[in-house]
Amino acid sequence: MYTDGASSGNPGPAGIGVYLNCGEHEKEMSEYIGVSTNNIAELTAVKRGLESIKNKKLPVRILTDSQYVLGLLTLNWKAQKNQEIITAIKSLMTEFNDLKLIKVKGHNGEAGNEKADQLAVAAVKSAAK
Repeated sequence: MYTDGASSGNPGPAGIGVYLNCGEHEKEMSEYIGVSTNNIAELTAVKRGLESIKNKKLPVRILTDSQYVLGLLTLNWKAQKNQEIITAIKSLMTEFNDLKLIKVKGHNGEAGNEKADQLAVAAVKSAAK
């Protein structure tokens, strides 16, 4: 599962992109989430992606280019803001038997990450029309 958030301004119109791939199955999610920060968009993408996975027994790898997401969800960073969504995500994470977060370099040509970015940006652009 690749996730990304986009915000035009910070805060500004924001969107999420999620690209899920399991064998031959693929799912894309692109959603405008209103005026928000990039950090909220990044977190919301992870939350929506996890919510969309029906089989909690499958191994799940969340690939994100957000150090903020990785730090909050795996490195025990202390959140000053966004605590409600962080708590919700951590609760969702406990439902999975085998879940790992992996940091990928953003805008580096990795296909899944680029797809998630395109979906997030498209959501922001759709709101501008």
